[in-house]
Amino acid sequence: MKKSMLILSALFLCAAAIAQDQKIKVGLKAGLNISSLTCDESELNSSAKTGFTAGAMVEIPLTKRISLQPELLYSQQGTKHSFSDEDVINSNYKGTIELNYLNIPVMLKYFVLNGLSLQAGPQIGILFNAKNKYEDNFLGYQNKDSFDLLNYSSGIDTSVNFGLGYQFKDKFYTDLRYNISYSNVFKESDVNRFINNDMKNRVFQITIGYFFK
Repeated sequence: MKKSMLILSALFLCAAAIAQDQKIKVGLKAGLNISSLTCDESELNSSAKTGFTAGAMVEIPLTKRISLQPELLYSQQGTKHSFSDEDVINSNYKGTIELNYLNIPVMLKYFVLNGLSLQAGPQIGILFNAKNKYEDNFLGYQNKDSFDLLNYSSGIDTSVNFGLGYQFKDKFYTDLRYNISYSNVFKESDVNRFINNDMKNRVFQITIGYFFK
């Protein structure tokens, strides 16, 4: 965590020094997340969960073709999972793990064509809400409940983004990104809450935005 924060701080300071005479743009963006959680071993069947993301962005030109884009984003992530026991009639489980993050990506943008950029950069996510909402049926008896998972979580997510972006008339903006986490969402496993300590975030994201001049 400390190393990641130091790297991000260094990037901000370097960008600020290089971009003193450049035109910095501030904008807003919002879009769709399609997220999942990877797990090495699990009896659950997992599927993607859709969510919302929105926040602010700053574009800092470094050279004619290279820019740095720090962002501050609210992000709904998680996964859907299910389980069915073939040996027990009328027994199944369906749940949704909901994870809400404050994400801080720092994207390096290289413009290959006018308006079109390749993007890559690190991201730190601060988890402020985590729940597992589920419903199950055991021998015909139905039950619904919700577990708070925040105490089981690591709290901080470290990851990297890769993507494509396009800017129209230097104002209108859209991008496609894939986020790969290399830290575990949960610090411990709990079979009763259907979480494992090797679960990691994977997020496909599409957003649109607008830069103010």
